[in-house]
Amino acid sequence: MSWEKEKKAIAYKVMRQKTKIFATFTKGKPTLSISTRAEGDIAEVKVPVDLTDTHVIKKIEKELEKEIKSEIEKAVQQAQKNKSDIFGFGEVVHRTDPKAWKKLEKEWNDRTFAELEVDVKVEALIRSTGLVNNSFHTILKKEGK
Repeated sequence: MSWEKEKKAIAYKVMRQKTKIFATFTKGKPTLSISTRAEGDIAEVKVPVDLTDTHVIKKIEKELEKEIKSEIEKAVQQAQKNKSDIFGFGEVVHRTDPKAWKKLEKEWNDRTFAELEVDVKVEALIRSTGLVNNSFHTILKKEGK
């Protein structure tokens, strides 16, 4: 994860993740919604950052959400480009509306899945920073070293 223009500045370890996938139909055309909630810990910090400040934690969570969302979207786009429903979105569509699925099934991978609109929502939570007080990098920065 990048932090304040530093690449791989903070490592986040996912401890729990829950993902839900829903299908909705508009004029016979399916749209998928992916909702992910990730809970984890700060595993490593390579930059001075005040992990005792709740505003900083919230800011890191927002950055995590953006990064996780981006990774999910990239994976979906690559699967669509390859016309390969590796995520089982067709099953979600089938469970949601079996009659609509019958009409979509024949062209699912080649056409419908490849053009499918997918909405991704991510909630990332930091449960623990692993620290009682500030990181070593933050202490050194405050001491001017």
